[in-house]
Amino acid sequence: MLDGLDRVPWAELTHAYGRANDVPDLIRRIGGPDEEDALYALYELRARILHQGNVCPATAPAVPFLAALLDHPATTDPGGIAHLLGDMAQIVDPDHPVLAALRRTVTAEVDRLLPLLAAAEPWSRLAAAYALGQCPERAGDILPALRDRWTVETDDQARGALVIAAAALDPATALLAEALGEGQPGPVRAAAALAAARAPAPWPGEVAVAAVRAGWADGDHWLDRASDEYGIQIGPYLWNWDPIEDLFDHLTPADQPAVVAALLASTDPAVRAKAADCGGEPVDR
Repeated sequence: MLDGLDRVPWAELTHAYGRANDVPDLIRRIGGPDEEDALYALYELRARILHQGNVCPATAPAVPFLAALLDHPATTDPGGIAHLLGDMAQIVDPDHPVLAALRRTVTAEVDRLLPLLAAAEPWSRLAAAYALGQCPERAGDILPALRDRWTVETDDQARGALVIAAAALDPATALLAEALGEGQPGPVRAAAALAAARAPAPWPGEVAVAAVRAGWADGDHWLDRASDEYGIQIGPYLWNWDPIEDLFDHLTPADQPAVVAALLASTDPAVRAKAADCGGEPVDR
């Protein structure tokens, strides 16, 4: 499973805390039988190779070995691994050669991420969708898998993640229109509104505003800042720290007032307060 791990010249590579010769041991522990130690090792590895979102020379070489752990049924936290891979591939500037290369490295592991869409734990399915949505070069393979999972997915947040991922790969995906519809649960409609805002396409107007109104009617089902014992955010909204802030960050000034009004109709005072405080910067569409 980890063939070649020791052939990588880790001591010649660096991470956030110096030489990367401790990376092989951390990767082995992530795949080890001790659940608590595996979670701690994943936390430690993230802190080293993606410290505060910064990429280092040891980041890309670790990717294939992390992905290999997804093939092992005894891996403790496949969702956490998928989350880390997705964060690696979530590139702000794809023209930056190092970041573009890292996304390609993660994209090379799509075939190992796809089976995770059917994992037993909703968290793993959500994280898999998140990671897959960062791999546009394999959109032709990923989009049908997202659609197939949509037909059987029963967890609202995992279902919403499928929509966000699909819209990131194809703004014209039929999943987005379906998820915006009145027949979907609130968390799914909220996810669809977020997906529509993030997509490089015009905001769909009233249908999306109606989804915002329904999606946040009784609270923010996507704002859960719970973390594991090591302080890593474990979901559900992996795309940004705050869903409503992310929504406004992607809306044009002309589209914001109707969304504010929709959120102010929520029964949750926290949602109303956030709506009153938020205002996005102008964005290009």
